[in-house]
Amino acid sequence: MQNSTSSTSQATVSASLTQAILHAATRLGLDRASLLKHSDLSEEQLLDPDARVPFSSQLQLWQTLSRLPLPEPGLEIGSNLAPGPFSVLGYLLQSSTTLGEALQAALRYQRLVGEGGEVLLRERKDAIELFYRPLHPQLPVTRIRVLSLMACWVQMVDPLLENFRLSKARFVHQQPDDISPYERIFACPLEFGTSEYAILIPRELLDAPLIQANRPLQQVLRQHAEALLARLPSESLSVRVVAILGEQLAHGEPDRSELARALNISERTLQRRLADEGCSYQSLLNDTRRQLAERHLSSGNLPAAEIALLLGYSEPSVFFRAFRQWTGLTPGEYRSQHKAEA
Repeated sequence: MQNSTSSTSQATVSASLTQAILHAATRLGLDRASLLKHSDLSEEQLLDPDARVPFSSQLQLWQTLSRLPLPEPGLEIGSNLAPGPFSVLGYLLQSSTTLGEALQAALRYQRLVGEGGEVLLRERKDAIELFYRPLHPQLPVTRIRVLSLMACWVQMVDPLLENFRLSKARFVHQQPDDISPYERIFACPLEFGTSEYAILIPRELLDAPLIQANRPLQQVLRQHAEALLARLPSESLSVRVVAILGEQLAHGEPDRSELARALNISERTLQRRLADEGCSYQSLLNDTRRQLAERHLSSGNLPAAEIALLLGYSEPSVFFRAFRQWTGLTPGEYRSQHKAEA
């Protein structure tokens, strides 16, 4: 995206989560001092569990961890993360009365954990789908980072609920040769090469009581979480626009006036504030479409005509022309080239 570098440089993550990632890595035999050095982090930055560190530094840490000689290092790191990495949010989830209440708290306070992506909830007939929209999904390091978070989600909730189970787990990347680590952690049907990272939870579990429910403690933790949330700088307008565009594209051609209304500002104000951030509505729309198109073409088998519809194009030919302008390739050539490189 036009503003991708600035978005990464401004994004921050929880120091306690970064600390926990380091603890997990050392349990897997890596040298902590070396990891800190390669990530441009210091011990002083991690002393306060409520402090923030640059997301870009954590990306460097994930880059180093991706070289672990393991079948799926992200799942190994996630399996070794304790509830502590989420600091106040982790303990708030544990003290919630029901699973549904815990999920609402997770959505409300997720920025306390980090700004490397967004967890969203989608209701289905028989299940609740939690899916993760990572910041800059095209980065190779995204795979290890998101797999770690997904494994940690399951590990945190499983002890809190009797008979906890997943209906399904979905992954953007293609199916690896060895799926036993996935089967061990998620214990449910698995789908690879999809458009999103997601876990599906049976709807009937939403009202199930949590074992460690503690209403008085929950109220105290919620007040602390609200105070921490208020201290975080507001998200940039461009980040919010991209999130809304992602939702609008699923229903056809995006509508700028509707988007402005969703943000409670006028179209003129939308245009001016995006210009102040060094981008425009059209550039964000084009970049969002391009990222989604490349993800669909590289990680799945959907026909290009169906991808065009998913991106809000009324005619496949319009999508084909736009994609050639972006990449110099047709969608078919891009897919063939990506498979050859893989």
